[in-house]
Amino acid sequence: MDMDNPQDVDAAFWAQMLGVTISDERPAPDSPLGRVRAFTERYGEDALRPEHIRAAVEGRPLPPPE
Repeated sequence: MDMDNPQDVDAAFWAQMLGVTISDERPAPDSPLGRVRAFTERYGEDALRPEHIRAAVEGRPLPPPE
């Protein structure tokens, strides 16, 4: 994060307000975000649907694209 960049400063401020952490590192592969990223790397972003996000958050396998 470049704290001389106004957008990065703004993002850091709001992340702190919301209680989240912004990271440049890849998410853990078994985390919901890691699973969604692996899905989009394999099938592309256009294949991602709301049901994939729900499945990732709930810990279920992500269904293959239609």
